[in-house]
Amino acid sequence: MALSHLAVSGAAGAVLLASALSGGTPSAQEVSPHCQQDGYCLFSGTDFGGTKVSVPTGRGCKPVSALGIPAAGSAARGFGDANALELYADEACTVSAGTVFHEIPDTAAKAYRLIPIPG
Repeated sequence: MALSHLAVSGAAGAVLLASALSGGTPSAQEVSPHCQQDGYCLFSGTDFGGTKVSVPTGRGCKPVSALGIPAAGSAARGFGDANALELYADEACTVSAGTVFHEIPDTAAKAYRLIPIPG
């Protein structure tokens, strides 16, 4: 019986590995349906609600309030950007609120920074 259990566990592990390798998780370049434009989008509400603003290109720590909303409640990736979008809970960009690979439906970001994706 122990051998049978090991065979099932091994098969389940192989299925999980195959799923991960075949794209079972979103890729870093997957476009969100909530941001069908270049770059990234921030939303004033959670679940992509409220006011939608575009993240401009440029380096450095930037306050979300400079985009016309007090904080980002959600964020989504758009097309063809060679940057990752880091979100921060404070305006000094010291407390991480997440990294947008595809989308983040619920956050409280007060600042952001674009980081080049190596490649």
